[in-house]
Amino acid sequence: MRIGVDIDGVVSDSYKAWLGKLNRHFGTNILELKNYDMHLDFGVSWEEMGKYFEDNVATLFDIPDPVAGAKEGIERLLRQGHEVVYVTARSLDEEVHTLRWLKKHKIPHEQILFTGFQSKVDYVLQWQLEIFLEDFLGNAQAISEAGVPVLLLDASYNQGELSSGIIRCQDWQEIVREIGRRAPYSRSVTM
Repeated sequence: MRIGVDIDGVVSDSYKAWLGKLNRHFGTNILELKNYDMHLDFGVSWEEMGKYFEDNVATLFDIPDPVAGAKEGIERLLRQGHEVVYVTARSLDEEVHTLRWLKKHKIPHEQILFTGFQSKVDYVLQWQLEIFLEDFLGNAQAISEAGVPVLLLDASYNQGELSSGIIRCQDWQEIVREIGRRAPYSRSVTM
């Protein structure tokens, strides 16, 4: 299968790592994000949050650890013969930071598509992705409405009712099992 994979919140445990930095900068004590649009939780404008990220992008993209099981899950999918195409909302200007982080954590990567906050749906369809791994409920809904199944990695900020075509997964082990269940000729393996 050709699998689309988001980076932040799916491979990079970005939001968890960013909370401390954002709390210090904005003088807040947010312990858990309730909104994917973080500026809402921090009570600042989209522009103010964007400016903070622009000024601190190198640090913010370097500090996260990988999501538990992500590296091993991606390696397993590749060994099973699947193709992994990363599709991220990050901009092409952030490519160097993204590549540095992936190399630092030895996460396999070949194709990375930078959408720059444009809709991921066009990329998913153009690249003929057969399933997509996402953490943002809005993206998951749009992608599934375009006819591509989505595995939504559970997070505090993506709670709510899921439309058909979206399956909530608690962790990477569950993601790998679900892909194995759907993939033709795939062997059933455990992590």
